[in-house]
Amino acid sequence: MIEQPAFPPSSIRGAVIRSEVEPQVRYFLERHVGEGGMGMAYLARRESPEGASPVVVKVVLPTFADADVQPELIARKEAVALGRLNERVPPTPFVVRFVDAGSAHIFGPQPTPWIAIEYVHGGVEGTTLEDRVTYSIHKTGYAFDSLRAAHTLRCLASGLSAIHSVDVIHRDLTPGNVLCCGFGESEIFKISDFGVARAEGLDRTFAGLALGTVGYSAPEAGEQKARPHSDVFSLACVTYYVLTGQHYFDAQTPSDAARMYLSDIRASITDHTTLCPELAERDDACRAIDAALARATQLAPSQRPQTAEEFAASILPWLGESPSGPRSSRRLLSAVLSLRSSPAPSTFKWVIRSRPREDVVVRSAAWDTDGHALVVSPDGGRFWNGQVWLDASQLFARLPRGMRFTRRYEAGGWLVGGDHRTLAVLDSDGIADVVEGPAPDLTFSEGSGRFDDLLVAIGQRPSGPPALYAMSARRWMKPLPLEGVQFVNSLQRFDDSRFLIGGRRSDGQGFVALYTPMHWELSYLPTPQVRSFISGASAPERSLCIMTGSDGVVLRVDGEHQSVRRLTDSPDLSAAALDILDREWVASLGSLWTRDAGRSGTFERVFHDPHWGTPFVSMMADAGMVVAMTADGAIVEGRSG
Repeated sequence: MIEQPAFPPSSIRGAVIRSEVEPQVRYFLERHVGEGGMGMAYLARRESPEGASPVVVKVVLPTFADADVQPELIARKEAVALGRLNERVPPTPFVVRFVDAGSAHIFGPQPTPWIAIEYVHGGVEGTTLEDRVTYSIHKTGYAFDSLRAAHTLRCLASGLSAIHSVDVIHRDLTPGNVLCCGFGESEIFKISDFGVARAEGLDRTFAGLALGTVGYSAPEAGEQKARPHSDVFSLACVTYYVLTGQHYFDAQTPSDAARMYLSDIRASITDHTTLCPELAERDDACRAIDAALARATQLAPSQRPQTAEEFAASILPWLGESPSGPRSSRRLLSAVLSLRSSPAPSTFKWVIRSRPREDVVVRSAAWDTDGHALVVSPDGGRFWNGQVWLDASQLFARLPRGMRFTRRYEAGGWLVGGDHRTLAVLDSDGIADVVEGPAPDLTFSEGSGRFDDLLVAIGQRPSGPPALYAMSARRWMKPLPLEGVQFVNSLQRFDDSRFLIGGRRSDGQGFVALYTPMHWELSYLPTPQVRSFISGASAPERSLCIMTGSDGVVLRVDGEHQSVRRLTDSPDLSAAALDILDREWVASLGSLWTRDAGRSGTFERVFHDPHWGTPFVSMMADAGMVVAMTADGAIVEGRSG
């Protein structure tokens, strides 16, 4: 390679790139966020007639030139690899989403290839898996606990399976190439960086160049015989890192790594004091995990598990899978909550992601923490992928008509329910599971929980009041009629065994009640006199919930303690959200409000647009980020600067 002068990152900051596919779309390069041997990455603003959104634009440097490698090939490889995954609606959430690609005159007269991918909001623990494991060790003394490691492995195995299903081999899976968002049960891990991926039809590889990362890439990764088992090798190395914070093959050079691969001796997860104590105390589990990692990194590909799912199945039972999903250990939760450094409202910058639309009617919406949302509408379903609205009616095609609500079920999965006593879980593969209610004439209007653990749904029959229908381990329990209740608007999981409901009684007054399904108990909480409680948000890991209602009332239930606040001018509140740093968010018509509960602050209006004529119906918040949706599909996002 001929050495040429480097291009400073600031040299193209502020540049504008026009899309070659969508003429009305432009990308404004705002801030340099990273670089590698092949190019530089910029946080950019994608602008279209519908709205604006953050993306990452990766630009291939003109100094990267080789007799067998052209910049166009590098960008094309990543675009093809990621683009094939966009054909599903919704796409897998465990792989970064491809947005756009092309070439532009960025550095001079010669066109420079570029690719735009989704921007992933990292949060307080960091943006990459490497960041988050390091953060955990720094704050708690240990790498990921068993349940969090299991969740990480499930996400990555699912992401690799999706990649392999479109005939792509990643070949460079590392802790630094996994992007993260969310916390606890909402955490998502996304596979990124496909610059050395091999897609069918693009068999040309980077001849003469070392492929992948030393100590993580399989020995055959740079050859034509690379197959899914090559990515299994890397996944095993990443799993070891997740459990210990150390490299499975701590090699500095390819020759060092080759010697380690040839050896029959493999490191043990028990070699490190950073292994979480709950797992370290289980000798049988540690030995089984060590054996599974050793098998997955055999020099001969035929001796390894042949798929990512097969490898995951050999590890997950020993990590103590929990049917209720991942839980952050109390050690880490305490460390994060002790920060109390929620960004000030004045630091938030607001962007209209989607303007009000005549063709979108939101009956119910559920967000994943990557800013994507599934919407139930009267005509079926829609999916918001962060930039545009997609038709998701095919996802509902095999369900009865009349779905009324959707809830986030797990990372990449949504609970939906409605007429004909139907509850179902949907994901990128379609219908993952279906459960029927105990009565044929039952309609579900709300639901929360998991089929294999504890689930509560609000059910209504043609006659009689609404009732609470609870299911434990897929078995329906005796329903609890809500005598004197006109309707229930909000159902929130409060902790492992209790739920909060809010709505309106038949006498015209709002109510909030605590439901313990395993004891068949319902207790009404003291509340101010309001017409109705309309929405809510909860953090079950902290036994925390807020319920919002008419006249600007916000009821906070924190463990056994309750408090009430009323917003200035007493607006009716239609949506709510909580972030991990205990910042509360509520919405009224055309306005968003927030307060830092950790500092006992008052609610402050931070966004207002008097031209928005329909209420906000759904919100999602993470540390330093909030996004809200109206009933006609308008979306606004705020991020701390």
